[in-house]
Amino acid sequence: MSLGNMLVLTRWIGPHAYGVFVTVLGLTSFLAALARGGVDTYLVRMEAAPDKRTYDVATTVILGISVVLVGTGAALVPLLAHWYGNREFMAAYLVTLLTIPLAGLAGPPTAKLERELDFRAVATVELGGQLLALAVSVVLAWRGFGLWAPVTGLLAWQAWAAAGAFRAAGLRPGVAVDRLLVRTMLGFGIGYSTSLRVWQLRTLVNPLLVGRFAGAEGVAFVALAIRIAEGLGFIRIAAGRLAIAGLSRLQNDRARFQAALESALQLQVLTLGPLLCLFALAAPVIVPRVLGVRWMPSLQVYPFVAAGVLVNALYNLRASALFVAGESWVVLRAYAWHVALLMIGTVLLLPRLGIQGYGWAELAACGAYVTFHTGVARIAPVSLKRLGLLLSVFATPLFSLLVRGAWGLVLYLPLAMFLGRILWRTVPFMRAEAGDPDVGSALPLLASMRTRILRTGL
Repeated sequence: MSLGNMLVLTRWIGPHAYGVFVTVLGLTSFLAALARGGVDTYLVRMEAAPDKRTYDVATTVILGISVVLVGTGAALVPLLAHWYGNREFMAAYLVTLLTIPLAGLAGPPTAKLERELDFRAVATVELGGQLLALAVSVVLAWRGFGLWAPVTGLLAWQAWAAAGAFRAAGLRPGVAVDRLLVRTMLGFGIGYSTSLRVWQLRTLVNPLLVGRFAGAEGVAFVALAIRIAEGLGFIRIAAGRLAIAGLSRLQNDRARFQAALESALQLQVLTLGPLLCLFALAAPVIVPRVLGVRWMPSLQVYPFVAAGVLVNALYNLRASALFVAGESWVVLRAYAWHVALLMIGTVLLLPRLGIQGYGWAELAACGAYVTFHTGVARIAPVSLKRLGLLLSVFATPLFSLLVRGAWGLVLYLPLAMFLGRILWRTVPFMRAEAGDPDVGSALPLLASMRTRILRTGL
């Protein structure tokens, strides 16, 4: 639903308006991510079930943090106007700041639903909010409201999410103060979520740095490339969350831990790589027809962003392994280096190379993942030989978008050879015709299966 919402808006409101929206969304989303302060995670991980007063204390803490963040965000308006050299974003930015308390207040009731393992209710609230956002945004965009179409849709979504979460959890928002409990909540929440908040700093690079040097349209082109690549790479996020639970059961068996981690990494690349390459192959036809010719510059950034997502797929599970092993500071250090390299690379390269400079900065920031490799090596060393081969096979075709004419297809040769090798190993008929004796015993069964398939007309 979120991807559909983006595709509709990008076509109807255009790159400039979408770029302004992405700018204000990037700024306010980062502040909204700070609003809960890890308090919701504390509620989920409490050994004893929280009572009503505990939820009220959590709501009060989050509301207090949200008020401070909204005030801070509003106070930054003069600095942001000076940074961008214009004020066209200001009205939408100030209105979007209202999503900070809405996003924060949904935390306690959502935590209650997660404690009760009522993920059906959580999914229902989330899906309902995205449907509402899509409906509101599409209607307003169709009526010509431009920038205010996605802004209004976002407000409707967050309001629905907060109200729906409280209703589904059977809670009423209340106010309560307990200094000891507040100190405990914040002490746990801030410490637990520090590395995640450092990683989220990368979301500010596009609205702040790209917006400064390439304007609103540059932000839009980069945002579209990021959204498509990360949308296709959703599997790595799900895998990272599941890996913590799965690997924690194997942490006392180093051999099984290492084998499970290496297999999961290979599976992630084999799942994600074809999706990213398929879009690279079809994008020159899809983008101009679905989104419009004016969005074609985003394809100059997509190969770099997609390659970065692919490299990240090799290391997000290692981050999960480090969390399981209690090495969260290694993750924090890697994320900090990644964000620093991305920022420095964008500042140095974007003014010289245009929006492709952001793409090169994405690749340069992948150098920070070396920290993950050295950290995991102490726990369960993973061979990079096969993983590196898989990465090169799927990363090379992505850059066919930067090559003119049919020469871009040459970059698909490594992938074609890889697929041919797999086909040779997995299709016994091909090997039998070549005289391979290892498949002789399988031929009667396969012949019978082929006969049955032909008889049924499949």
